[in-house]
Amino acid sequence: MSGFPPVVRQDWLGAPDGLALIPDGSVTTPGGFVAGGVACGLKASGARDLGVVRATRPAVSWLLDTTNALPSAPVRLNRTRDRSGFQAVVVNAGIANAATGSAGDRDARRMSELVAAELDLTPEQVVVSSTGVIGERLHMDRIAAGIPAVCAALSGDGGRAFNEAICTTDRAVKGGAFRLPLDRGVVQIGIAAKGAGMIRPTMATMLAYVTTDAAVAAADLEAITRRAGAGSFNRISVDGQMSPSDTLLVMASGGGPPLSGDDLGRVADAILAVCRWAAIQIVKDGEGAEHAVRVMVRDARDADEAERVARAIGDSPLVKTAIFGRDPNWGRISQAVGHALAGAPEVACEPAVLLDGMQIGAAGARAVMALAEYDIEVALGRGGAQYDLWVSDLTHAYVTLNAEYHT
Repeated sequence: MSGFPPVVRQDWLGAPDGLALIPDGSVTTPGGFVAGGVACGLKASGARDLGVVRATRPAVSWLLDTTNALPSAPVRLNRTRDRSGFQAVVVNAGIANAATGSAGDRDARRMSELVAAELDLTPEQVVVSSTGVIGERLHMDRIAAGIPAVCAALSGDGGRAFNEAICTTDRAVKGGAFRLPLDRGVVQIGIAAKGAGMIRPTMATMLAYVTTDAAVAAADLEAITRRAGAGSFNRISVDGQMSPSDTLLVMASGGGPPLSGDDLGRVADAILAVCRWAAIQIVKDGEGAEHAVRVMVRDARDADEAERVARAIGDSPLVKTAIFGRDPNWGRISQAVGHALAGAPEVACEPAVLLDGMQIGAAGARAVMALAEYDIEVALGRGGAQYDLWVSDLTHAYVTLNAEYHT
């Protein structure tokens, strides 16, 4: 993996005071989790392609997934199960098990059964995820041979191996762990995520698995997960394309009385910040991306209009190529705004556009656009609503990679 620069703009994260990155942390840093990853022959490269995370003490969970109308077989399977009771997740990379019909459904179910048998769980307690090429059947003989191996390899040091195993076109793993001080002690939050292309979540080919040793009630964890997903993975776009496989799973292994009050609020803020940290890395890794930009739409009539305009700007190939070319082209943004507001009530006015607070036509605009991370603020003058979206540029490398992805 070639890697890419880490997230520099800490103001993008909205982290609570005291949240600190743990060196060499992973999904197994919080107490109560083990993980592992092995190669079972699904990737032509021979790299790790099968991973498992397991809670070693009873955990509560919540899961969000794609709104794609043609979800993958694993997504359909997970939806039949209690989202608050998952104790493990198995992920294969290389083949998405999407558009595979009833045979794909059987393969997903068998994956959960095989893992459950190895870990003394019920199949209903196992989340299944698959990522990779759409429309091809899984090599279940290879997966069936790999599952005992990966389950035998589970350990407190296996977080990095798991993170590597879930990657496809990623240039680097997207994971780590954080520490948060509370009135009642310290909690830890780990994350492993993947994604670089087919990214336009409402829930992207993105997968993310969050672990924490915080004690959280199931209803609170559902609310925390929904808020975290809405404020992170659902606020990014690489190419405006929605995957059939998107999944966000959060598991909390903490024992004792569930958190409440300020401590619960701080944990919720921290999980949102950690998810945003990983989500922005997906943008920065956007297949060939060289720039990550926060599109900040301000003064829209309502929240829906603000989001619509932000996505029109962020998904526009004209805007994205201008970002790649470091071209402060106000007309590209104006066109996208007009496109988004077509048919909207009230007459629209031309937007005011700032680059990191600088007028887009100013002499220093090109220097701002040379930065790896910066803001594009677009004021519509139509009301008081706003929306932020993180997007990548569109490069030659994106076209090359996706032209050759299947072959």
